[in-house]
Amino acid sequence: MLIGLGALVVAVALLLFILRITDTGPGGDRDSSVRDDLARSAAMLRGAPALHYTGTIRVKGHPDARPDLVVSNPGDALGTLTMPGSPSLDYVAIDGKSFVRGKPEAWRSFGMAEKSEVLAEHPSMVAPGVLFSQDLAATLAPPALAKTLLLEDVPDEKITVGDPVPVGDHSCTPIHADDLTICLGQELKGGARFVDRVSFSGGSTVINIEAMTRKAVNQFSGDFRSKFTMTHEAVNPQISVTTQILHDYEGKCAPTACTFSARVTPTFLGPTSAPEASEAVQVNYLWVIDRDGVPVKVGPDCSGAVLIKPGKSTDLSCTATGPSVPADGPNSGEYHGEIHTSDLALTQAEYERLVRLAADNSKKVAALPDLPRPR
Repeated sequence: MLIGLGALVVAVALLLFILRITDTGPGGDRDSSVRDDLARSAAMLRGAPALHYTGTIRVKGHPDARPDLVVSNPGDALGTLTMPGSPSLDYVAIDGKSFVRGKPEAWRSFGMAEKSEVLAEHPSMVAPGVLFSQDLAATLAPPALAKTLLLEDVPDEKITVGDPVPVGDHSCTPIHADDLTICLGQELKGGARFVDRVSFSGGSTVINIEAMTRKAVNQFSGDFRSKFTMTHEAVNPQISVTTQILHDYEGKCAPTACTFSARVTPTFLGPTSAPEASEAVQVNYLWVIDRDGVPVKVGPDCSGAVLIKPGKSTDLSCTATGPSVPADGPNSGEYHGEIHTSDLALTQAEYERLVRLAADNSKKVAALPDLPRPR
């Protein structure tokens, strides 16, 4: 009997030892396993040609903005931003720059009621902080998403695993790390699990992620080329251009010619620490001059584009020429002139650089292999 009891004690002790070394609870091997899963997912997504994102994000204080975006591996992006029940803003991004375009109703839905009519006139380049806290495309590009999955700044003790939750026709396993939750879904060929969703505590940001077929990736590349031209027309809402007529000939001028001058000054309305605060602005200008109410011929220097740094000024002149008039006629050539200006977010050189970059990025995306299929 004593021998049997002793054998039982030894067996229980051995069982407890085995349980201790095979424990998959918090800490130890389980933490290592979770990080391994995330590392495999990150390695796979790092090379994704493009990903499709939907969900809800916080835009200018509104927690329920709906993105519908495709973001390519190099960070080119195309899609829409929508507030429920309102028209969408078109979204295009490249090289860390975001451009949006929409009707006044769309701008009003994003809290831009006072500027909605003006914003609707042209596409706008929006810097981080204007609509969203950081550039969407730069944050959601597959390599950036992959880096997020590694949880490099999160200690093991702050990583926990939740119970699986349904996502479409399958389930995903939520991994909680501080205020971030990463939901790992189906295992794909090669052993990595796809990331179905990334969300933050409070529910203000929930990003659903979908893999894309090669056909869908090719469609994105074609659509991006056709929509990209809006970047050439875009203005920067943080730039204001003022003009001052230096000499307005409201009375008599030379009978057949008159010269007007104006001082043009761009001002950056954003923080002085922003890169745009010291970058030259392309200002397009056009003089319109009449004599006695009739438009007259103007010289080649009366329209064009100049580069001016914010806070600096440039003087622009225009000479108008009209037909001769009798000195003692009912009028003797009364000229009026005004200058129309518009600033562009991109200089011509910057736009041409982005055109080349977009072509290079398209080739890179085409060369990347498709993501593996589910097992």
